[in-house]
Amino acid sequence: MLKRTFIHLPRVGPATELHLWRQGVETWEDLLAARRLPGMPPGRLARHQRHLEESLAHLDQPAYFSRRLSAAERWRLFQHYRPRTAYLDIETTGASWPHLAVTVIGLYDGQEFQQFVLGHNLQDFLEQIDAYQLLVTFNGSQFDLPVLQAVFERPLPQAHIDLRFVLARLGYKGGLKRIEPCFGLQRPADLEGLDGYDAVLLWQRAQRGDAAALETLLAYNREDVINLETLMEQAYHLAARRTLAQLQAEKTAL
Repeated sequence: MLKRTFIHLPRVGPATELHLWRQGVETWEDLLAARRLPGMPPGRLARHQRHLEESLAHLDQPAYFSRRLSAAERWRLFQHYRPRTAYLDIETTGASWPHLAVTVIGLYDGQEFQQFVLGHNLQDFLEQIDAYQLLVTFNGSQFDLPVLQAVFERPLPQAHIDLRFVLARLGYKGGLKRIEPCFGLQRPADLEGLDGYDAVLLWQRAQRGDAAALETLLAYNREDVINLETLMEQAYHLAARRTLAQLQAEKTAL
């Protein structure tokens, strides 16, 4: 889908993108090969082609495209950069900023799941996160990433897909636990109903020596992280189908 995307170009919106697709210009290569296009002045075509050449030069840098796409459209990055993608979620003490502390970070790349725990291995997170180019979170742009950047006092330069905005555009609004069942996700019975406030309480109990509370907290965080992959996969395919549906309908009508 990335190479079918034109809305990252300056002054190109969804309507112009669809117009290009209708004319048979469905990939970057199609537009780069075009000598002229109906309704598009030569100067504008040349500018689009220059920007596409720049896009090709940055194809190994998803952050380049993330900066040029709205939060609701960054799902387009997923399939192309999936091998370097990590799903992320954090737990905190729940205190008001700046007294808030990160207690657990869960990180999953589709094969390996890792957790970084305050007082144990939290600092190891910085070594691991740099292996990835794209991060997927739920509401991470509002919470997880700003908190991590403040706690570790360094930026996280990776491209970022915040599923909260992607799913909202698709009609799925509310918190993560409310949305999961819509995609066939069901948590284990002992974790059903737990939320972020419970995670704070579990950490407090763990700090008082309750090993079972820490185990439950880590299991809760794991569910938050692992489920992001399924949500991202389904959101990607649903968004792609909806985006291309109008074009396919027009082709069928012809």
